[in-house]
Amino acid sequence: MAPHKIFFIVLLHLIINLLVDNIVKGIDVKPQKEIYLPNYNFYHNISSLENKINEIVQRNTNYMRIDTNYRSRLGRSQLVIHITNFTGSTSTQLFKNTMTPKLKVLLSFGEHAREFLPVESMLFFLSNLTAGLSSVPGSYAEQFTRSILSKVDLFIIGMANPDGRTLLEQKSNYCWRGTSTGVDLDRNFDWEFGGKGSSSDPYDEEYRGEQPFSEPEGKVFRELTLKYTFDAFVSFHSGINQIYLPYADTKSKLEKRRPYNVEDMLDLASELSHATKRGYTYGHSYALNHYTADGTIFDFMSGSRMIPFSFAIELWPWKQPPRGKSCFNLFNPRSEQLEMYLKRVNKQCRGTGIPK
Repeated sequence: MAPHKIFFIVLLHLIINLLVDNIVKGIDVKPQKEIYLPNYNFYHNISSLENKINEIVQRNTNYMRIDTNYRSRLGRSQLVIHITNFTGSTSTQLFKNTMTPKLKVLLSFGEHAREFLPVESMLFFLSNLTAGLSSVPGSYAEQFTRSILSKVDLFIIGMANPDGRTLLEQKSNYCWRGTSTGVDLDRNFDWEFGGKGSSSDPYDEEYRGEQPFSEPEGKVFRELTLKYTFDAFVSFHSGINQIYLPYADTKSKLEKRRPYNVEDMLDLASELSHATKRGYTYGHSYALNHYTADGTIFDFMSGSRMIPFSFAIELWPWKQPPRGKSCFNLFNPRSEQLEMYLKRVNKQCRGTGIPK
């Protein structure tokens, strides 16, 4: 296996273990009677989330920077973080006597307002990844963290849809998925836009908008992927343990279209799945689901931007069939179980070298 692919596995193994999207059809975006609600003593609301991220960045300014230029329709920051050692070097030594360009990886969180758990997992990941920087100099934890940060340019879109999340909190509508205009950001991209795996109805949760990239929130994805040549893109959601490979769209399902490097992607998905105790189902999105999804972000990254490894990963293993009159419980654990859940995930990482 090529060295760059091995490192992809190590890096994404780390991420998928520290992080915990099932695209559920047929849920009304109107408020429902919830089985349970988030307690913000456990979960972060939009303001405390921004404060927490800024706090982590300020503690680690040699390795982390936050870009406040990318904002939503209503002017809220999308919390774009760049993590690396900022040495100016564009290459690194992954293995002895082997120099290779630094890997560039883009991660996206918070595309759907009602999916709290991926965002919480992102905070957990940031805290753990940077923990080694404050460890005893020369310790394994410190060396491990610095090693990871010297080998990768990691970009994180921490809250892709801040307006939707704010609207959800203000109206206590935990079924809300879209932006402030109700557009599903993950149906608004210029890859097979307008197919039947989306909706033209502004009241539908999969409303795609009037045209591709109608939502300002899509700008950060387009600009970052024009500015940098990424090796991998991962879009994180919650609802079931699945790793989706492109493609999700209707045309691809009819034509059985697959990415050019599908075998490498399947190999990596398999490694990621078996690296966790949970065991993620993996495969092409159109094969794993009984429906299609047109205009998705990860399809755009694979088909239009030609990023070699593009995945959508669904993190939380809810077992109940996704039907009924409630929403929050379909995508997020109970508040009092959140910390235990994240610690359990962290415990599963023993042996990966992740600083505790």
